Amino acid sequence: MSTPPRRILVGTDFSAASQHAVDRAVALAKLWSVPLVLHHVAAASFWEDVVSRAADAAGLDPASPDAVVAMAADLLRRRAVEIEAASGLRCEVGASAGRAAAELARVVADVDAGLLVIGSRGDHPVRHLFVGTTAQKLLRVSPCPVLVVKRAPPFDYRTVLVPTDFSAPSRTALRACAAWLPQATLHVAHAFELPYDGLARYAGVDAAVLAGQRRGAQARLQQTLVDFVDAAGVAPGQRVLHVRHGYPSTCIERWIDALDADLVAIAAHGKSELGATFLGSVSLHTVLSATCDVLLLRGTGMT
Repeated sequence: MSTPPRRILVGTDFSAASQHAVDRAVALAKLWSVPLVLHHVAAASFWEDVVSRAADAAGLDPASPDAVVAMAADLLRRRAVEIEAASGLRCEVGASAGRAAAELARVVADVDAGLLVIGSRGDHPVRHLFVGTTAQKLLRVSPCPVLVVKRAPPFDYRTVLVPTDFSAPSRTALRACAAWLPQATLHVAHAFELPYDGLARYAGVDAAVLAGQRRGAQARLQQTLVDFVDAAGVAPGQRVLHVRHGYPSTCIERWIDALDADLVAIAAHGKSELGATFLGSVSLHTVLSATCDVLLLRGTGMT
């Protein structure tokens, strides 16, 4: 992942949020001089089945999945012509029916995309509540990184937060950001908690003693972070390093706000669906709570 993607796939449902994703994908495709693929998935889900049954009961004739796919493909072809005329990019289109995450993952493999771009929510009045689940599923099944676009372009990714737990996947995320966004400042950040810190406070351990332990741990981790970033090959002029005591999800939120970050890039491994639903994860929490765009890189070592 030391070079930019050879092709970008963007999933669109024609909502305002997905239009932001298209605009971001166009900007990145221009930056990297790579082709773009627009794809729409006509969702097959419980909710569509309910609508279909209600339409049948009312004597209505809802559009068939094939008709929806054909209409979407036609709309995308028109949009592709506009994009090509305005940007000079090569823009391909596609449409299919099925489950969004599985279909987009299939198309990623079919077109050999190196990045999948999606909006943070769609037009469906209920489906947008499950954006975290959809992103988490994509994280598990997508063969390439997933960019969740939350803010409307145009703006460049200049301030990028890269949380790390010193794992191999977080090193991959850091290297990808350095290669993909050489113009950006990478804020490489590590959050830590001392073992039994809460228990020690509850047991009445002197606050000054705890503060001293945190300072010592922070100093050691600061050097570990320097070594980690050096090994990843990120030049000193492109990076700013941060170490903070606290729960990782909370620290990430605070760093995003304090830095006014344009993007947070986070590595994560896929959990089981039940694990993600009931246990949560740093990556899933970041997708839901971040006020900036989120780049998810699938791997192992950060949850």
